[in-house]
Amino acid sequence: MALLQDITVPLLAVNDTTLTVVDVAFPNGQPVKKGEIILVFETSKTTYEVVAESDGFVQYLCEAGRDYEVNQVVAKIFSSASEVIKEPVTAKQEYTPHVQDGKKNTVNDWAGETLFSLEAIDLIESLHIDKSVFKGRDFVSRQDVEELKGINGTSNNKLPVQPVSQQPKKTAIPVDNSKVIIERISSNKKREIEFLSHVQSIGLTSTIDVYVNTDGIFVHLNRSLKYFKNSLLPVIIYETARLLQKYPALNGYFTGDGIAYYKSVNVGFAVDIDKGLKVLKIGGAAEKGLTEIEENIMGVSSRYLDDTLQIDDLTDITFTITDLSSEGVAFFRPLVNMMNSGILGVSSIDEKLQRCTLSCTFDHRVTEGKLVAAFLRELANRLESYRATNHNYPTKDILCYKCSKSLQDDLGDVGFVKSITPDGKDGYICQSCLKGF
Repeated sequence: MALLQDITVPLLAVNDTTLTVVDVAFPNGQPVKKGEIILVFETSKTTYEVVAESDGFVQYLCEAGRDYEVNQVVAKIFSSASEVIKEPVTAKQEYTPHVQDGKKNTVNDWAGETLFSLEAIDLIESLHIDKSVFKGRDFVSRQDVEELKGINGTSNNKLPVQPVSQQPKKTAIPVDNSKVIIERISSNKKREIEFLSHVQSIGLTSTIDVYVNTDGIFVHLNRSLKYFKNSLLPVIIYETARLLQKYPALNGYFTGDGIAYYKSVNVGFAVDIDKGLKVLKIGGAAEKGLTEIEENIMGVSSRYLDDTLQIDDLTDITFTITDLSSEGVAFFRPLVNMMNSGILGVSSIDEKLQRCTLSCTFDHRVTEGKLVAAFLRELANRLESYRATNHNYPTKDILCYKCSKSLQDDLGDVGFVKSITPDGKDGYICQSCLKGF
């Protein structure tokens, strides 16, 4: 008889210090076979399946729908059914400090590196605690720090207790249950709020907008595109990736003590098609051609729709693009994600003015408005270079130079007359304007 496998919460991405158990595959104590899925975690970006490494009997220390911190033991596999504790024990219970002689023993016998949650690090830094006091623990949560300092009413008296008033308090908005219906937000949404608040909460972000002339931009561009006709997304990713090599401050993030510059350019693009908001990665985008980038967009988008995304499709994104061009949006202010310093928003094309707006939100702690303005202007110039000059417009784009009515809108069914405009250029005039109506 033996313990065959300890199943702990994995560290799948630096941002995910807690994961949600979304599915428990077997009843407690049931036999399982090697390779069978034991449970499923949900991260901020995707789901992660845990499989049995050998035949045995499973004991769960977790419950579906609850969050657990990285390195917590959430399940075990034993060689015999007799070893399984029939009453399920939560991972939080397993991590509760042992009580001996009425005192809590908060030090474990972990010999490896101690990991800290982001909330624990923030609290440790605000209280000026030496991390070495947690030596011997495999993982330290905010609750562990609070217990050490006596904030929750318990203290081992190892450190002086700071006044509780120094700790930031979360103020709940009053709720009148007779007037509203409360719906619990998902773990994905909680993490989205946390990651977007990480940069915006500092109050040091700004957004700069620039127009891009799109007149004739798809005449030649569509010939190079196979899947995304009349879409600017592939060429924007292509040109942005190359520019990020010239503007590395937009391909990094603020660490607290300095600026981290990513060695690679991994552009992410946001999608939300009834399966939750995800940011999908185009890895090594600066080294890829337009055709390869379009194929990558198609491939990762198909995996998103088929629920077959891998962790690598969603992690290590160094700059994000949010494309709302299909939503009829004039312009908007995108929000910078955690461990990024900038994000680019793409608005819809104004068919009458033949232009769209690019909006870049950036972190002032990493870069400045002048540099971001130069980045946007150069990006706009590169995109406008794809425009076809003196191209033959399709019928719907022929406009009267006086009233701007299109040939398609002409109800007289007579047609326009080709003419020379007052500024000496070739143009068209409708019958009404020609006759002085």
